[in-house]
Amino acid sequence: MTEELEGAILYEKLNGIATITLNQPETLNALTYDMVGHFQGITRDLRRDPNVRAVLLTGAGRGFCSGANLLGGTGQTLGHGGMGVRGAVMAMNDLLADIAEMEKPWLAAVNGPAVGGGCSLALVCDLVLIAESAYLSLGYVNIGMVLDMGSTFLLPRLVGLRKANELAFFGDRIHGPEAAEIGLANRAVPDGDLMDTAREWAERLAAGPTLSIGAIKLGMRRALHGTFRDALHWEAMMISLIAQTGDAAEGLTAFFQKRKPEFTGR
Repeated sequence: MTEELEGAILYEKLNGIATITLNQPETLNALTYDMVGHFQGITRDLRRDPNVRAVLLTGAGRGFCSGANLLGGTGQTLGHGGMGVRGAVMAMNDLLADIAEMEKPWLAAVNGPAVGGGCSLALVCDLVLIAESAYLSLGYVNIGMVLDMGSTFLLPRLVGLRKANELAFFGDRIHGPEAAEIGLANRAVPDGDLMDTAREWAERLAAGPTLSIGAIKLGMRRALHGTFRDALHWEAMMISLIAQTGDAAEGLTAFFQKRKPEFTGR
């Protein structure tokens, strides 16, 4: 099934994989207030659909996402001054929280520039593949602004405080190979192989035990701001729940039968 939301975001669901493509190539897929609203509708649909077991996010044209376009759409964000800006940022924050808290894995395929809020959008995903020629940039300092959209939380946890300070203070571009080397991306791949590799990873995720992957995802994110003992209690609780799922039964049966399990996401 393919659904087009006013052309700005393309949304396809096929074989357990939802593919979201930001489709404003003339602005390198900058996010307007209206696009964020459409995106939130997509995340609500994804959360409800048990047949979707993995989400692939990418951009059309030569960019992934160039950040927020506060002049675009009907929101007229800047026309409402500081409160208008805050309202737009909070809407984007809700979207990022939806991605982080969704019990389904998100994979970003960064095909081109991912700048400012676009960088944050990539980093909040659970896995990131990046084309070798593409780059990430927390370029807020270049326009006299501060990090937003979760970057102050995500960046130091991914690369450490010293490196995070360097990236934030200078606003430099981090191209594909370096992004993978320092931990902002899982892997840099040749430009022509990006989407094939992304689809292969998405297929593997969609074929996996969805509830188990979701519990692992939420457990790791929760542990980022908890204690070791908190993590132990969370793991014990989740094991008791996941052990009752059909995929867990299938996994154990397949292990003892020495065959590959066939997970259904249930």
